[in-house]
Amino acid sequence: MMQTVVSQIAVAFAAGMILNFMPCVLPVIPFKVQALLRETTGTTRSRALAAAALLAGSLAFFIFLGAVTAAFGLMWGQQFQHPWFRFLLSLFLLAAAIATFTGWSWRLPQFVYRVPMSHHLGAFFTGALAGVLSTPCSGPFLGSVLAFASTRSPQETMLIFSAIGMGLAFPYLLLLLWPGLLSRLSFSSRLAVNFKTFLGFVLLAGSLFFIQGFLPPLLWQAGWMTLVGAVGAWLVFLFTSGRRVKLRPVLILAMVIVVVAGFRSLSVDHDAESIAWQAYSDLRLEQAFGRPVLIEFTADWCINCQAMKRTTYKDNKLRATIETMGVITLQVDLTQVDEQRRAIFDRFGGRAIPYIVVLDKRGQHVQRYTGVVGADTLVDVLRSIDG
Repeated sequence: MMQTVVSQIAVAFAAGMILNFMPCVLPVIPFKVQALLRETTGTTRSRALAAAALLAGSLAFFIFLGAVTAAFGLMWGQQFQHPWFRFLLSLFLLAAAIATFTGWSWRLPQFVYRVPMSHHLGAFFTGALAGVLSTPCSGPFLGSVLAFASTRSPQETMLIFSAIGMGLAFPYLLLLLWPGLLSRLSFSSRLAVNFKTFLGFVLLAGSLFFIQGFLPPLLWQAGWMTLVGAVGAWLVFLFTSGRRVKLRPVLILAMVIVVVAGFRSLSVDHDAESIAWQAYSDLRLEQAFGRPVLIEFTADWCINCQAMKRTTYKDNKLRATIETMGVITLQVDLTQVDEQRRAIFDRFGGRAIPYIVVLDKRGQHVQRYTGVVGADTLVDVLRSIDG
């Protein structure tokens, strides 16, 4: 049994590292980069303290989350179901974007700076924020890890969650502790300035994503198109300086065409080209006996879920397979988690979303997937039912 716990801790550590490449963590990358840049001229001791602070922030969040999960059995990423949490997070990312563009720095009350290691508070909060933002995006193995953690003692659960936090912070710890890599970065270089501008746009995108649920469709669509247009204009002026300035009118015209085409595509009904989901109910599941069933657990605040909606579920081969085989497609919306939906999620063994369950014609589990799943994978598992 001890070997099983150790292996799950190792998988949790690997899953934490994978989370660094998930879309949810993108908004926190500017904070991590700035934490790295601040240490480029620091001593080895200073970099080590910054690394310790970043790790401590990540561990503090995941240990807290592990303790709460062990005590109350919360769903992974459940804090995002609360509108006030998404609203405050959106405002925070917006403020961070403004600070990035203007060069304004965060100032805490003076007594904070008299606390030991106060210089590294930014690194600490960066590690914690990365943990907060990572929860809607689960890595490929995170579902099984969380399912295993839910069956263990509180101490083992907290060890597993701590391993996730350590994995999430690990790549940045290497950068902080590797002077040769950090010495290549500089606030004064043109590349760093341009990269900082790009990260400001990333923060704006994160803010817009979390606030869009509070806005009417036309307004958030206009917001995305404005953001895309601003990024396009910045790139045009960035790459047409000097002798290439004559290309600027052509590139601006091309950018306008792309933005207008994108706005028109956002204005149409995307669901018309996607899978026709039915709201899950036990009655519909019973009536589906004799036909394969595909059940999706999703939420508006889940970035990976939205990515699958625009990629996997629009695949022509997958939609044709579902139609040909007469697959019943049921959906459980976890944007707002109530007791009934949580009970359904638990009954099917879910721990993180996106979560997909495939049932055969007798209602038996064929396969379960946590995280982003490709259309070809779903096509293969569905066809295997008749195979």
